[in-house]
Amino acid sequence: MQTILVVDDDPAQVKVIEMSLREANYEPITATNGEEGLKAFRQHQPDLVVLDVMMPGMDGWETCYRIRQISTVPIIFLTGRQTTDDKVSGFKLGADDYLVKPFQPDELLARVESVLRRTYRARQPLSKLLRAGPDVIINPASHEVFVHGVLTPLQPAEYTLLVLLAGRPGETMSVTAIADALEISSNQPRRDPVKWHIWKLRQAIEDDPKHPQLILTEAGQGYRFEKFD
Repeated sequence: MQTILVVDDDPAQVKVIEMSLREANYEPITATNGEEGLKAFRQHQPDLVVLDVMMPGMDGWETCYRIRQISTVPIIFLTGRQTTDDKVSGFKLGADDYLVKPFQPDELLARVESVLRRTYRARQPLSKLLRAGPDVIINPASHEVFVHGVLTPLQPAEYTLLVLLAGRPGETMSVTAIADALEISSNQPRRDPVKWHIWKLRQAIEDDPKHPQLILTEAGQGYRFEKFD
């Protein structure tokens, strides 16, 4: 069953769309604003997103932009405005279709079916994304890292370190193994440079670097990336 994420701040409209999708054998997931939508997107990785443009806080434009940084999932915009400029803006941001309110549920279902059929026949995924904990995503193809949906630049050493640790969640990596991966010369003390890179990476991806929840220190052994379900 294909999963559809619906992001709209109108509860009545969300209810109608949700019921229509269920009747058509889709699995709907709903959110009432852009922030909730991004969280739901990261958690569920839906097959398609139905996204309202006009929402308080993070609007549909910004939400689409954030999603497009990490995914090629098809997106259908919903809007009460029917100007050419709005449609052009939506398509430039990466929307796959554009539906003007008010609309009939059958029309939305037809668009959903058409977009899924078209995009999944032609579209290839950006890459196999690596999830590093609940809110950190790595795109190996572009070497980009997203924390809470926001592009977070890393230096090459910190990126290498993140991929090394996150690729082996729950496994303790020794200082020597980390130093080798970072190409830190064995002709110099290696523990301090490793600690420095660990500190920098924590600053970039941890919500509270002083109390890390992702990169944990194993006293006398090394470091490990916390394993999440």
